[in-house]
Amino acid sequence: MTEPAWVQVPFRPERGAAARRSLPSRGSRARGAAAALGRTALAMLLSAGVSAAAWQAFRWSTTTPLFAVREVRFTGLAHAGQAELLARSGLHPGANLLRVDLAAAARAMETHPWVVSARLSRNLPGTVLAEIAEHHAAAQVQLGGLYLLDDEGRVFKRAGPEDGVDLPLVSGLSRDAWLRDRGAAQLRLYSALRLLEAWRAEGLAGAALEEVRLEEDGGFTAFAREPAGLQEVRLGANDLPLQLHRLAELRAALARRGERAARIDLDSQSRPEWVSAQLVPTSR
Repeated sequence: MTEPAWVQVPFRPERGAAARRSLPSRGSRARGAAAALGRTALAMLLSAGVSAAAWQAFRWSTTTPLFAVREVRFTGLAHAGQAELLARSGLHPGANLLRVDLAAAARAMETHPWVVSARLSRNLPGTVLAEIAEHHAAAQVQLGGLYLLDDEGRVFKRAGPEDGVDLPLVSGLSRDAWLRDRGAAQLRLYSALRLLEAWRAEGLAGAALEEVRLEEDGGFTAFAREPAGLQEVRLGANDLPLQLHRLAELRAALARRGERAARIDLDSQSRPEWVSAQLVPTSR
């Protein structure tokens, strides 16, 4: 049986037929363009409709009496008054809740000397919630006039009778020193606050401490009110808790003996473990 013979014949496609197979007809091209144009027009109409609806919703929400401000509810107030904060903020009943600038109103409230921070938020339909953080006054400080010092060492306002505070006085720091080197003066005020904290931590009567004088050597002189009169206590700059513990022990020992000291020195540089006391003469 004879094997079949294979012959290679080159393929030469007909140019016209290939072109007719690859190119769409004019009718199909027109239909495709029309469909694309229709889809684009539909998308534009939908977008315009959504935008118009959103604009109408925004216009309604910012003009309707439903969202008028009816109440500003404060929390955290102790010294600042609601009426004064409202006057500073510019918030007033009837304003649209969605249009008021709460950030600007909060900044205006923070100009009040007692206010550290103000955080305002909306509570639909008609309430503004105002969370106020105030300074916590820890002492009065003499700087050419009486000012209030908060528990973080910030001098935040001039003291006045309307503040209704009964706090120990920090003295020994001049206004010139405060203006000349505020950083160094601020450190001295921090040290006075540490003394006040250590005084209370030792169990000594905080209400009895009337004045803390800052000394040039970095130490302190405390003036404490006792039943029999004012007691002067001299303290060094270092290890305040230990010094105040010795003060409490000395007071207790004198009380057991029926004696009282007019002055107590706990700031000996050569003998820091020594305590000296000037006793009040006893009447016979």
